[in-house]
Amino acid sequence: MLFREDEVARAEAKAIRESAGWYRWTHDLVEIKGPDADRLVQYLYVNDMAKAPVGRTKYTTMLNEDGKIIDDVIVMHMDENLYWVSTLYAPQLLKWIAAHDEGFDVACSDITKLYDMYAVQGPESTTFMNALVTEPVDGLKRFAVMDDAIDGVPATIHRAGFTGELGYEIYVPMESTKTIEEALRRVGDELGYPEITILEVYVRSIPVEKGFALRQDMYGLTPFECDLDWSVCMDKEFIGKEALEKAQSEGPARRLMGLEFLNDSYEDIAQREIVYRKGVPCGFVRTAIYGYTVDKNIGFAVIDAKKAIIGEEVTVGENDSPAIICDKVFV
Repeated sequence: MLFREDEVARAEAKAIRESAGWYRWTHDLVEIKGPDADRLVQYLYVNDMAKAPVGRTKYTTMLNEDGKIIDDVIVMHMDENLYWVSTLYAPQLLKWIAAHDEGFDVACSDITKLYDMYAVQGPESTTFMNALVTEPVDGLKRFAVMDDAIDGVPATIHRAGFTGELGYEIYVPMESTKTIEEALRRVGDELGYPEITILEVYVRSIPVEKGFALRQDMYGLTPFECDLDWSVCMDKEFIGKEALEKAQSEGPARRLMGLEFLNDSYEDIAQREIVYRKGVPCGFVRTAIYGYTVDKNIGFAVIDAKKAIIGEEVTVGENDSPAIICDKVFV
């Protein structure tokens, strides 16, 4: 069955794009605290974390010594000498920190099991949130956090999300999960904002339409090959800087590009499928998904830089599935 025929998924995608919806947003949280927490996050990540005062957050990538992306995260400055890092790979992150924290007076721990996380996303998400929380969120800036409460439960509200729409993330103590879900469902039902239940919709379809990549899409590329130049601060020291400077001077060898598939189903397209230009390999697929807003099969591919030409017709895989190289942002 083609995923595009799933009308439940279509309705959930429409809610995020046109009104609002909520879902449990389970990922990992790593806490970094101590006198040298500021220095450590500056060293681990390419973005300038000194520009994120307490209460603000930043998107950034983390590189290995070869200047290649090994993770992308949100770093949240929660308090003096205290950060939360939102990642999908807490165990790997802790091992990486342990290998690079010599000389830093910090304590790092996986606090994922202490907090439950929910997302409210969509152009009407502020209306949803204000009916849910104690203190209105109208004044909360993008990539900022505030303390609030939901039905008496302390909650940290983060104005952010992975949909490309106005949205909020809610962090609450894990033992309060039942109370929070009941509140979200009650308010959502009252206002007509549904629970988003299909993982493939809110983790892949909706984000890909807006050009939002996961770590698995960018892994092994440089930030410059992923159009993340804006997130790199070359005026400070960070892991992989020397290699990244070399890569910057040489120019990108590959590019993360969008693909518009011209066949009816993306389900025969897998990760690492070879992309061919005029019968010659020029890259490989990183993800393929149906986009409900654009009504197309879309995805990302890593393409040789000299052949990453928008509008170029290519084929994918052994079945020669036709596709067009395009910009990563579809909506």
